[in-house]
Amino acid sequence: MPIKDTLSSLGKMAHREWDEIVDRLGWGRDKPVSVVNYIGFGREDYLYLTGRVLRDRGISREERDNLLDNVVNNFKRFNSREVRGAEVEITWGDHAFNRTTDSEGYFHVEHNCLPDGHVHSDHKLWQEAKVKVVSIPREGDPEVISHSDVVVPKFAEFGVISDIDDTILQTDVTSRLKLKTMVHTLLKNAGNRRAFSGVSDFYQALSYGPDGEGFNPFFYVSNSPWNLYDLLLDFLHLNHFPRGPVLLRDFGLPSEDSITNYKTHKADMVGKILSTYPNMSFILVGDSGEHDTDIYLEAARNNPDRIMAIYIRDVQHERRAQRIEELIEGVSGIEVKLVGSYEEATAHARANGWIV
Repeated sequence: MPIKDTLSSLGKMAHREWDEIVDRLGWGRDKPVSVVNYIGFGREDYLYLTGRVLRDRGISREERDNLLDNVVNNFKRFNSREVRGAEVEITWGDHAFNRTTDSEGYFHVEHNCLPDGHVHSDHKLWQEAKVKVVSIPREGDPEVISHSDVVVPKFAEFGVISDIDDTILQTDVTSRLKLKTMVHTLLKNAGNRRAFSGVSDFYQALSYGPDGEGFNPFFYVSNSPWNLYDLLLDFLHLNHFPRGPVLLRDFGLPSEDSITNYKTHKADMVGKILSTYPNMSFILVGDSGEHDTDIYLEAARNNPDRIMAIYIRDVQHERRAQRIEELIEGVSGIEVKLVGSYEEATAHARANGWIV
């Protein structure tokens, strides 16, 4: 096992052991319980939803937080107090799902109601699932009720799957100076994280489609940890990106992952989205810094004629750009564009009649 993976495993073991000690001593039980609701997605006969039960850490989410506030808030994000073994009831239309949170406080629903019928009879694009924490070990009923938003697209012209790190959000995850990534992660908040020029306008245009009046759903897939979910959601809102599910993973601080780890999460999520909407075409957007191109090309091969285009933002790294160009030369029948700017991507999409 590589040293990095070994250290990661040891760190998780130490974290679990510490949590068990904290649980036995009852530390933190004076903090209120909250549900972290992650945006879900589905069809009228299918629901995909993840959430987390935590102790409220009192994280400030002010756009003008100072440097010390940012450090404290980000420390709280990564030092979350999970509530394990909580009984949770998720209600979606006429269906109720009972789940127990795992050692990290997560609960998950993935349910296909066929052939029993629809999960939800409401035909709205944005719907809600009710989440109730029924009980917590040694504490009884906390009476915590919240709601998770779920997007259920039915009449979209196409969907968009986008990476986040160094695709829309500058993180320097591809830099050799990992200190840059740590600075972005630990010292900044949603208000002072930078989006790349022209990307939000491009995404809004894709969302509105060729007539400027539609709603084409967006799905954001990233290797960032769920701990940063609220920060990333605020970043998307502040920079006027289309709203959509942000699909992260349970992991430590962001780093340049091994190919195996990177591809497993992203490829699984891309595959999940494509299989959820088998009659929908998609545009995929990533960057040349990691393995987005490999993942997207594999998805295109597995879903013939469904991938309209793959846009790869050039991170201005000569060796990586050369690798992407070689990949592009080796494929046929798949539209792959290595773009230096989102204005270039916008011009290409407009020329193809996908946006106004």
